[in-house]
Amino acid sequence: MPRIDKLPTPSQDSLSSVNGFPRYSEAEMQRRYDALRRVMDDVGTDVAVVCGGTSGLETSVLYFTNWAPSVESYLVVPRQGDPVLLARLWNHLPDARLISVVEDVRYGGDTPVEQAENVADLLASMGFDGRGIGWIGPLRAADMTTLQRRLASATFTDLNAAYQDLRLVKSEEEMVYTRIAAGFNDAAVAAMEAGIRPGMREYEIAKLIEDVYLDQRGVNLIHFTMSTPMSDPRVCVPHQQHPDRVVQEGDVVVTEISTTFWGYAGQILRSFTVGAEPTPLYRDLHAVAVQAYDDITGLLRAGVTVGELLEAAEVIDKAGYSIWDDLVHGFGGAYLPPILRTRQTRGATHPDDYAYPTGTVLVVQPNVITPDARAGVQVGNALRITDDGAEVLQEHPMGFLRCA
Repeated sequence: MPRIDKLPTPSQDSLSSVNGFPRYSEAEMQRRYDALRRVMDDVGTDVAVVCGGTSGLETSVLYFTNWAPSVESYLVVPRQGDPVLLARLWNHLPDARLISVVEDVRYGGDTPVEQAENVADLLASMGFDGRGIGWIGPLRAADMTTLQRRLASATFTDLNAAYQDLRLVKSEEEMVYTRIAAGFNDAAVAAMEAGIRPGMREYEIAKLIEDVYLDQRGVNLIHFTMSTPMSDPRVCVPHQQHPDRVVQEGDVVVTEISTTFWGYAGQILRSFTVGAEPTPLYRDLHAVAVQAYDDITGLLRAGVTVGELLEAAEVIDKAGYSIWDDLVHGFGGAYLPPILRTRQTRGATHPDDYAYPTGTVLVVQPNVITPDARAGVQVGNALRITDDGAEVLQEHPMGFLRCA
C-alpha cells in the first residue's frame, strides 16, 4: 500500500487562541466528552475520575480540559452534568482557570492527601457514593484507598484500557498539533546533523536539540542519544540520560527525539556517523533497519494486523540481528499499545488478529543490533494510518546521516 508524503507543517497562527493560549475547539472537546460518556455507558459507571500530572506521556487531564497540570490534579466527569476540575497547587489555580475549557475549576489542595480527601468530598456531595465510579490515569494507591474508604458503597472500575483505545486514533484537529510537534523533531535532527563535532560531550547535544523549538512553545518529551566508536562499539541503544562521553571522529551517534506541542508529539529516530563513512557492519545494520521500516510501513493501512507487521519484522532475525527497543508502538499524548517487538523478542501486547483502525498514530522504529548487543542503529518515524496507506509525519531524510 502506498505511503502518503508528509503534509505541510501548520503554523501556530492557524490555531484558536484564548487568553493567549492554544484552545481546542468546542466541537473537538464535545467529541472527546461524548466518547468518554459512551465508555461510561458501556461499562455502567456514573462518573469518571481523571487523574494526571507531571509526565509528558501522561496527558489525560490535558486531553479533557486543555490545561496541562504540573502536579497531579483531578477532573471529575459525571455521565450527566458538568465536569469539575480540581487543580493543585494554589498558585496553579489562576492559570488553570485561564486555560481550561472547564468552567468549574476549584482548588485541589496543598498536598496529595488533602486533594484526595477533597475529591472524595466532591464525589459524595454529587451523590456518587453507592454508584459506579470509573478512573483514568495513574491514580495513586493512597488516593484510591482514600476514595474507597470515604465512598465505601461505590463500585470502582478501571477505564484506562478503553481510554487508551480512544487516544490511539487522532482526529483532524489533533493532527494539527501533532504535525507542529513533528516539525520541531525534524528541525532538531537537522541541528544535530549540522552541529555535532568531535570534541563535544554527548550531553552537549541536548542544547542543539532544544534550541530549535524553545522559542516556539515546544517542550522536550524525550531526546535520547548514544555515541560509540564504530571500530569498537559498546552501546546498541540510545541512553535516556546523557553521559559525559566525548564524541570522536569515527563514532556512530543514534538519537530518538519527541518534542511536544500542547500535549501532542511526533517521533523521529536517526543514526549519524561522525567524520567518517559507516563501517561495513554499521552499513549492514542500517540497511536492515531501513528494510524493516520499509517492509512494515508498506503494509500500513486501516485493518492491517499485528500479525502482518510481525511477519514483516522477520527480515531482522533472518539477517542474523535482533532488536533492543520496541519496534512499533502507538503514540501521541501517551505511549500506547499495541506494542510490538519481534517474535523472537517477546512478541506483542496484542494478538496477531488485532486490526489497526484508521486514524491510528504509531511509531515504527527498528533498533537493529548485533546478537552480542554491542552495536546498533535506529531509524524511524511517527506515522498516521489512513484507509489506504499511512501519512509519514516526519520529513527529514532517513539515510545514514553524516556529521562533521
